[in-house]
Amino acid sequence: MLRVILWILLGYFLYQFVVKFLIPAFRVTRQVRRQVKDFKQHMNQAHAQQQQQQFQQGAANTTQRPPSPSKEKAGDYIDFEELK
Repeated sequence: MLRVILWILLGYFLYQFVVKFLIPAFRVTRQVRRQVKDFKQHMNQAHAQQQQQQFQQGAANTTQRPPSPSKEKAGDYIDFEELK
């Protein structure tokens, strides 16, 4: 009789352990993994968009040439004296 009661208690504690600890821990672990995966995917998309924007800006900069400096000679250097 005592042996049956011990087996019932052991079964009850095992059931409580599984229901109150293992199942919630499994669910939380799965949820965290999913969130990390979504976060990585979001960051990869943002990184790809940033690279695309930089590439487009680089392509725009190469097609637009900066104005070349003027090749006109400004003239002779004029030395001046300070007036007192």
